[in-house]
Amino acid sequence: MRISRGLAPAALLGALALALAGCADGTSAAGTTGATPSATTASATTIAPAPTPTPTPSDTVMPDLRGGSYRAAEQELDNVSLPAAKITVTARHKDVTLPKSHASWQVCDTTPRPGSPVTVGTAVVIELAQQAGDCAISFHGYLHQANDPAYTPKPTPTPRPATTHAPATSKPAGSSLTTCPDGKQGYACTSNGHPVVDGQFCPKADHGRTLKATNGTTVTCSYDPSITPYRWQ
Repeated sequence: MRISRGLAPAALLGALALALAGCADGTSAAGTTGATPSATTASATTIAPAPTPTPTPSDTVMPDLRGGSYRAAEQELDNVSLPAAKITVTARHKDVTLPKSHASWQVCDTTPRPGSPVTVGTAVVIELAQQAGDCAISFHGYLHQANDPAYTPKPTPTPRPATTHAPATSKPAGSSLTTCPDGKQGYACTSNGHPVVDGQFCPKADHGRTLKATNGTTVTCSYDPSITPYRWQ
């Protein structure tokens, strides 16, 4: 069919409009489905958090358990992954028996020492005492000194026999007045040069002597537990 030259521009515009509409619907101008253009889709990269490093033998050290309870020590050892099969618990002293229930007992010391490297194969020894103050007590490894085989008790002192007073004599010979070295008169003089006076202190050197006092009575230099020291009586 021939299109007049006057209608040709309008026909071309119509065909172009149909072609554009077909592209918008995903079809070609000829009515076939257009191929989807290939495109490379970039996937987002997710960074996983770094795992916590597993402690190596050089990273794990013996914690300081001293001064705390055994209950707290168990938790500390669990935190460093030390197996319970490698842990030995014992009493600090040779004369103390560790009871089955000892969670509240105090940790005195450990082997290895705090800060020493440990592994899952390290044998651990924990020494316990019932009271924290008992950790500092040791009589060759014993809590009570009497249980130490090396301890020798001091002998019990022998009590001194009671002093026996010499019986007073009736009247010593030579009972006339005399002048003593201190210039005073009396019937007898003490070893330090004074007249013998009933009831006064007497020198230790006169202990047991019986003399006549200035009042005319016979007295003996003796010791009375209720009156100290020695007196003429």
